Amino acid sequence: MKDAIIQTFGLTKIFGRTIAVNKLDLRVTGGIYGFLGPNGAGKTTTIKMIIGSLFPTAGRIELFGEDISGKEKINLHKRVGYVPEHPTYFLGMTAEGLLDYIGSIFHMPKQEIQKKIADLLRLVNLTDARNRVIIKFSAGMKQRIGIAQALMNDPELLILDEITSNLDPLGRKQMIDLLKDLRKEGKTMFISTHILPEVQKMNADSIGIIDHGHLIMDGTIEALNKKIGKRLIRISPNHEVFRSALAPIVTKLTEDIDSLIVETDDKEMVWEKIAGLSLQNNIPLTEFRATGLEIEQIFMKAIESEQNQEGQKNV
Repeated sequence: MKDAIIQTFGLTKIFGRTIAVNKLDLRVTGGIYGFLGPNGAGKTTTIKMIIGSLFPTAGRIELFGEDISGKEKINLHKRVGYVPEHPTYFLGMTAEGLLDYIGSIFHMPKQEIQKKIADLLRLVNLTDARNRVIIKFSAGMKQRIGIAQALMNDPELLILDEITSNLDPLGRKQMIDLLKDLRKEGKTMFISTHILPEVQKMNADSIGIIDHGHLIMDGTIEALNKKIGKRLIRISPNHEVFRSALAPIVTKLTEDIDSLIVETDDKEMVWEKIAGLSLQNNIPLTEFRATGLEIEQIFMKAIESEQNQEGQKNV
């Protein structure tokens, strides 16, 4: 088993009568970890506890195998870079000035700071904006300078809160490409988001789904598909004859452009039905295969299952 980069044990945060995070057990071992949930699910509260800006009501947090409440807290957080959802940098500073300031906080030698600034501005494609004040940056540029400042001390772990939420489509693509490049360099990224297709595009290694402060599902995409998506079949073409015949006999039927996605407990029965209809109606069958769920579908199934369980408790 891989060593945990982030691990929480019964992590809980209560504000008054509101339980924002409820007995959360997380384990992040590397790569890109997508921390998913609707707005208000407890994602940002969890992140604030991990980075040490908010104290838990109960439970504990380990970074790199060490308890963050211990004497190594400061040294542990030096190994972490953080970009909040709404960065509040010194907006009157230039990009270069901000990075120089961050470098001085970490007591980096001046020569090293200058080299690091040049390297990071090149990495986030802001070299031409190095002398521009941040207040004049677009939302995408502010997010990119956020990544640069988080990387200034060469952290092993990046914690990114809604990193793509304020970006236009081009900005999102550029950010996703940057994050994938950082993974190749060996960085671990804990990415909180409610924009599910973005996590799919990042090729997240694992995801955790949180709702009302509870971690309701987590694991690799492959493992979660085995758990809840093993009965899915993709059928092409999306023909009315197939739709009409399958709708009454399968658990669920959805359309995806020129394909049908079928959820069933009896794959052989579906195959016999579709093969027969294909021959009888001279409809060439171009695809019939087991398929996995997209992250958005996994998320919806997890939330739906949680809501059903809560409903049963309240009956």
